[in-house]
Amino acid sequence: MKTIVAGVLSATLVLAIAGPANAADKRNKDRQQYDSYAQRYPSATPRQLKNLRAYERGEYYETYSDALPVGSRPWFEQKEREGGDRRF
Repeated sequence: MKTIVAGVLSATLVLAIAGPANAADKRNKDRQQYDSYAQRYPSATPRQLKNLRAYERGEYYETYSDALPVGSRPWFEQKEREGGDRRF
């Protein structure tokens, strides 16, 4: 009986330690996504990158073409909504 209890406790301990490791991987993935946007749009300001990430997640973002990275999908959509010059 003591062997079974010790086995269950050690298995629980291993699973408890493994849990936080997954959270760290999630944070690293978020950083990699940020770097991917920064590499794809090197001239974008932090404000523009923030709006682009919000657009991708389906959250609120500024609907103003200057607040989006030039050449991104939401930028093209906003330029189309604004009308104006068709020569992007």
